[in-house]
Amino acid sequence: MILICLVLAYVLAELCRRVGVPKAVGQITAGLILGAGAWRLDLFSPENGDILSFLANLGIILLFYYVGLETNFSVFTKNINRSALISLFNTLIPFALGFSFMHWWFDADFLVSIIVGVSLSVSAQSISLSLLEEMKLLKSKVGTLIIAAGAVDDILELVMTTVLLSLFHVAIAKLTLSRFLLDVSLFVLAIVLCRVWFIPILLKFFDREKSSTNRFMGSLIILLMIASLSEFLGVGLLIGAMIAGMMIRQTVLKDVTIPHWEEHEIARSIHMVAFGFLIPLFFVWTGVAVDLQQVVSQAGFILIITVIATVGTVGGTVLAVLLNKGSFREGLLLGWGLNPKGDIELVIATLALHAGLITSVIFTSLVIMSLVTMIISPVVFKLLARKVYHSRKFIG
Repeated sequence: MILICLVLAYVLAELCRRVGVPKAVGQITAGLILGAGAWRLDLFSPENGDILSFLANLGIILLFYYVGLETNFSVFTKNINRSALISLFNTLIPFALGFSFMHWWFDADFLVSIIVGVSLSVSAQSISLSLLEEMKLLKSKVGTLIIAAGAVDDILELVMTTVLLSLFHVAIAKLTLSRFLLDVSLFVLAIVLCRVWFIPILLKFFDREKSSTNRFMGSLIILLMIASLSEFLGVGLLIGAMIAGMMIRQTVLKDVTIPHWEEHEIARSIHMVAFGFLIPLFFVWTGVAVDLQQVVSQAGFILIITVIATVGTVGGTVLAVLLNKGSFREGLLLGWGLNPKGDIELVIATLALHAGLITSVIFTSLVIMSLVTMIISPVVFKLLARKVYHSRKFIG
C-alpha cells in the first residue's frame, strides 16, 4: 500500500512539476485517484489505513518542526514596514471574509467559522519560494519583498495556528478556561527552562562524536520530548513541535560552545525525511479523505470560498501596496505570488475533520480550494512577472 501511494504520488508530482504546477497537486491527486476507485476497500483496509494515518501524522509533526526551524526573525528587518502591512492585509482580510461568510451567511458555529477563516487566509510560502527560484527572481526586488512579506506571514500564521490548535484542544478535551491557562503557564515555564538549560546540554551531548547522524537523532529526540511535554500539559503536540524547531534554531545560532551544529544541517535532514517520504504520504492521505461526489454537489460553495481566498489575499496585497504608494501592477504581482494555499491549511482542515469539528463537505471544499489556488496562482504569477520583466518595472 505504501509502495503504491509513493509511486503514484511521485509520478503525478513529476508530471505537475514539468507543467509548472506545484508537486503537492500531484500528490493530493494521487490520493483522490486511490480513494475513488473500486480498489479503495482493498487498498485502505483498517490495518493499512492505520499505517498510512500514523505516517501522515508523523509527517505533520515534522512539517511543523521544519516550519519552526525555518522561522528566521532576522528577515523581518528587510522591508519591514511594507512587508508587515502587506502581511496584515493579505491575512486578516481573507480571514475576516471567510469567518463572516461562514458565521453569518452559512450559519456555522464560531469554531467552524474560525477554522474556515484561517484556512482561507494562510499561504503556502514553500510554493511561492519555488516559483521565485524557478524564475530566478529570488534576489530581485519582487523576490525580496515576497520573501520578507512571507516571513511576516509565517509569524501571523504561527499565531493564528497556535490559537486555533489550542481551541481544538479545549473543544476536544472540554477543558475549563482556568485549567487551560494553568497548563499554558506551566508549558511556558518548561519552555524557558528547556531553552536556557536543557536543550544546550542535550545538543552538546549529542555533538560528542561530531557525527551528523548523532546530531540528526539528537534533534529528533529533542523534538519528540518537547512535543510530548506540550501534549502532556494540554497545549498540543503540533505547537510543541513548532516551538522545538524555533528553540533549536535559536540555541544553535547563539550558543558558540556547540560549533559543529548548524541549523541548515538540521533543516536539510528534516526536509529530506519529511518532504521526501512523509509529507507526500500526508497529501495522499488528504486526497483519500476527499469525497469526490461532494465536489459536484458543493460546486457553488467551493467557488465562493475559492473566490474569498483569492480576492482576500490578492486584493489585500494590492490595497497594502497602494497605501505604501506602490503601483497596482506591483500589488497584483505580489498578491498572486503570495496567494497559493496548500500546506498548513490542509493540516488544519485534516485535523479538524478527524476531530469531528468540521464535516466532510467543508473538508472536501477546503482541499479543492487549495488545489485550485495551487494551480492557478503560479500560472497567473508567471504571466504577470513576464510582462513586468519585459517592461523592466519593479522586477529588477
